[in-house]
Amino acid sequence: MDAPLLPSNYPSSTTNKNKGWTRISVAALSIINHIMWLKIKFCLDLNHVIVKLELKLVVGLIFKDDLSCWLLREENKYNGRIEFNNADIVESEQAVVAADDARCSEIGASMLRHGGHAVDAAVATAFCLGVVNPMASGIGGGGFMIVLSSSTSQTQAFDMRETAPLAASQNMYENNPKAKYFGALSMGVPGEIAGLHEAWLKHGRLAWSTLFRPAIKLAKDGFVVAPYLGLHIANNAEMIMNDRGLRKVFAPNGKLLQAGDTCYNVKLAQSLEAVAEQGPRAFYNGIVGEKLVKDVREAGGILTMEDLRNYKVDVVDAMSANVMGYTVYGMPPPSSGTVGMSMVLNIFDSYGSSDAAKGNLGLHRLIEALKHMLAARMNLG
Repeated sequence: MDAPLLPSNYPSSTTNKNKGWTRISVAALSIINHIMWLKIKFCLDLNHVIVKLELKLVVGLIFKDDLSCWLLREENKYNGRIEFNNADIVESEQAVVAADDARCSEIGASMLRHGGHAVDAAVATAFCLGVVNPMASGIGGGGFMIVLSSSTSQTQAFDMRETAPLAASQNMYENNPKAKYFGALSMGVPGEIAGLHEAWLKHGRLAWSTLFRPAIKLAKDGFVVAPYLGLHIANNAEMIMNDRGLRKVFAPNGKLLQAGDTCYNVKLAQSLEAVAEQGPRAFYNGIVGEKLVKDVREAGGILTMEDLRNYKVDVVDAMSANVMGYTVYGMPPPSSGTVGMSMVLNIFDSYGSSDAAKGNLGLHRLIEALKHMLAARMNLG
């Protein structure tokens, strides 16, 4: 097994200083958050055991332990610009869990305090995000995970991205290009549950069902809508009000939920309970999957139970790159994140200063570096 984890009495607010890690984490996270604008980065450093989970989302990083770091202009709860106080930086030589919602970060940390592995924390955090940020994450999607083992020094990449249904074709969007992005035809075969379970089988220490309990509680007993979710509810008001299922969750009394309201998602809680008790088969060859396929096909999609049963997780060696004196491990293709991040970090390294990313000039440099990276990425195929 890997190195010992947090003792059960280890306080989550402890801030032991580790200056070397702080320098690279603050700089790298700032850059990664822009590079991965369409992905969440979940990073956990645990005695040199690093787990990264990337999901196809739009995200902001939050470091405070409550929602007070979200400031919303009073004159417009829906469309007002979200502003942040200076985020608290949590430092530790033991473990750090960073997600885009502090409630989920705390859930991940709680798994470590109960003797869990870094992967246990990642799985529990991911399920939490699927509840509180359903517009950006969830069991209906997919992701990437990188696991670096301190005991074997092996770094594995878990590719749990969605795959195309068997009935998909090259010209299926020819008559309706918008269907590629919106609606039942835009979805792939979900991989999140299969991928998280595969990683848990290899590294998990806590019971599979334990990792679901916090997310189930949030979905069943209700959670406070953060401004991030509130804005997405407002921006998709028409779609929500025209869909019976969405309306029941996000406009239960005929009025759209806003930031600060309590949201309940009982159906999601029931699905999570089934997967917690029965394992992935409840989703890929059971009642949850059957309900999913029924709903998708009624909405005009092409997903089948055969698609779900055939889904496989790819586990391969991670890709590595040496930048700024560090070895960066990431996903190999089809992800472009490792190559893209390495290119941007090398551009910053060329300035020869650890302050290259600071201030307005640093932001300008970041924008230009991203432009060059994205242009170069187009030639990678």
